[in-house]
Amino acid sequence: MTDLRASLAIPFGPHARQRIDVFSPARSQPMATVLCVHGGWWSHGRHEDLRPFCLHLAELGFACASLGYRLLGDGARSGLDIIADLAEGTKRALEAASIDGSSGSSVVLLGSGAGSLAALAAAAHINSEGIARVRGAIACGVTPTLEAWEGCNATVARALDQFGGANRLEHSPLHLPAKALPPLLLLHGDSDLEVPARLAQRLHARQIEAGEESTVAVLTGVAHQFIEQPFERSGKAAMERIAPWLAEHGREPDRERLFTGMGTTASIIAEG
Repeated sequence: MTDLRASLAIPFGPHARQRIDVFSPARSQPMATVLCVHGGWWSHGRHEDLRPFCLHLAELGFACASLGYRLLGDGARSGLDIIADLAEGTKRALEAASIDGSSGSSVVLLGSGAGSLAALAAAAHINSEGIARVRGAIACGVTPTLEAWEGCNATVARALDQFGGANRLEHSPLHLPAKALPPLLLLHGDSDLEVPARLAQRLHARQIEAGEESTVAVLTGVAHQFIEQPFERSGKAAMERIAPWLAEHGREPDRERLFTGMGTTASIIAEG
């Protein structure tokens, strides 16, 4: 087991949900910090839900943090407030990771369920505002749009409307400019009864058509939220994709790559 340091419930604002957990390996590599965003349709869930996943990531050698945020109806009026919390939490997570010995100012955003939409929107915002260099985004149980889809239940539709508020198009990944999003890893279960896998594939296709980098994997027998239990079958299947992707995309670039850029790649993977 890798030696690591955990700093729990670090505040970055006055609200009780504006807290982060930071996990740092004792001997960190020059890698981006992975910032994890919990799901729950922005009305329930806690940043603590992703502690087991973050702990496992840190044991694999990745500095990471679980970001709390105000919920709709509990401090947040719309997704604008949630994205602002994720941006502020990012700053605090990088400060804490630096104190714990991690280096660099780049990040990878990772979201679970509805947290994946918030993570994708936050990735675009954090990059554009120069808060941190976003090297990639991972969406698990991909929620890529604020438009209600066929089969979307009324409770979810209301959450989508409230998150979008007056800025729906600015916060919906499928409506953001393709170049605003970093390289993507999209993981979706074929047994997801809340969000259809075709939406993940639609986002992937749009990014590829625009010449951006994206990978999508459809996991057999997996439901909507799955990284919360990293040692169960579905969580293990996800980690088998996440860890090598992070090892490639999360590393700090060497001098040659800084000046020559990265090539565009695309892949579609089906888990059997």
